[in-house]
Amino acid sequence: MKNIFKKFSLLTLTTLFIFSCSTVDFGDENVNPNSPTNKKTDALLTNAITGIPGIVSSVTPNYYPQTLSDITYTTYSRYDTYQWNYDGFYTGPLNDLKEILDLNTNSPEEVIAFGDNNNQMAIAHILQVYMYHHMTDRWGAIPYSEALKGADNISPALDQQQDVYTGLFAQLDAAIAYINNSSVSVQGDIMFNGDMSSWRRFANTLKMTMALRISDVDPATAQTKFSEAVSGGVLSSTSQNVHYPYLTADAHDNPWQDRFETRNDFAPSKKFVDYLTANNDPRLAKMADGSKNSGGVDYIGMPYGLEDPAINGADIASITSNIINDGKEHGGFLYTYAQVCFAMAEAHLRGWTGLAGDAQTWYELGIASSHQQWGVASADATAYLASVEPVSMKTMAMEKWVALWLQGYESWAEWRRLDYPNDISAPAAAISGSGIPVRHGYGAQTISNNKANYDAAVAKQGPDTQDTKLWWDTK
Repeated sequence: MKNIFKKFSLLTLTTLFIFSCSTVDFGDENVNPNSPTNKKTDALLTNAITGIPGIVSSVTPNYYPQTLSDITYTTYSRYDTYQWNYDGFYTGPLNDLKEILDLNTNSPEEVIAFGDNNNQMAIAHILQVYMYHHMTDRWGAIPYSEALKGADNISPALDQQQDVYTGLFAQLDAAIAYINNSSVSVQGDIMFNGDMSSWRRFANTLKMTMALRISDVDPATAQTKFSEAVSGGVLSSTSQNVHYPYLTADAHDNPWQDRFETRNDFAPSKKFVDYLTANNDPRLAKMADGSKNSGGVDYIGMPYGLEDPAINGADIASITSNIINDGKEHGGFLYTYAQVCFAMAEAHLRGWTGLAGDAQTWYELGIASSHQQWGVASADATAYLASVEPVSMKTMAMEKWVALWLQGYESWAEWRRLDYPNDISAPAAAISGSGIPVRHGYGAQTISNNKANYDAAVAKQGPDTQDTKLWWDTK
């Protein structure tokens, strides 16, 4: 598998054609801003970045670690959907990013006006790794080494997750190496406005996250990549938290805001609210609003996964109005400094050497950073810190579970990996599966249009159900 990156080489890729009329869990419109012959990489980059809300502000993954529940339409928290299509990633942002790579390789002089060629390629690679990482942590085996080849290969193999991770680490290392200090900003970069130091931090934080994800199944590689990420520079303060740049205008606002325009059906779960209440956690009042019928005083979580709840939504706590009414600062985080701190604490708990600080210090920094992120007063945060139990894998994991509120896919992945909280289970009225989903099943189009490769992948990975654990999910 050591040659997968050479084999994959995005610099020579063409489009993968996957045709689907099925619903795609992508969360965004993908328009073709320009023909590739127009060589406008700024529009391609912007269009690719606008695919991120479908990842960071998705509803579904928040149900799995049971931080979120439904008030009326409870089929979502009872797992009514087990097949999910990944087609939109390939025909949308991954293809846009591939075009940027191709243009900067084949016609560098014609796209240099949109930013330094190497920096354009660095950003495109980093974003591809981010999206592929998200995808493999949902489905497991996915098209990677043979993806985006267009008519040359309309039935790409699905690489096993271990091989995908190997390729992604190589691709990310290459991307970081591309970054230079050119003063010419990359056009179309609505994430960091062409600031390559921010892209480097983002890439290394992504690398840190990937390293911990495989720490139970390949600890040696995990430790090496983790150390490389720390040395390369990760997020180092809450001011560097990475949040999707939502606006207040309807066309570009936070999807959470749009969801509450038609109904009030999403609420913090009883499990989540009860846990924060029992610990006198001041983040509760920043993450949620008290019930309307109590004048905002009482915090009552919504029972999870009931078939016929018959509960008045006005009696239940709600997602904070800061997200519903604005959402520019919350409800769309990619990565946060709190995550980095908890990652450092875990690395020390695992006995990894050569890292600054110690587990307890980083654990407390993670808690403090999460409180700061959510706007908790410093005195309240200090009081809470004085009450927490010492660091352990369990206490760290539980604090991380709280800190990842509404970071659905990250929260789901960390719950699967760390197995905390360990006292949640599928609801009695679950519609599919035999437990809480630990992966997404492939969409019908993948099964029918790429059957031979689908069958080969399933034979290695395990049954195509939501109950089959991924490669790194060993517990």
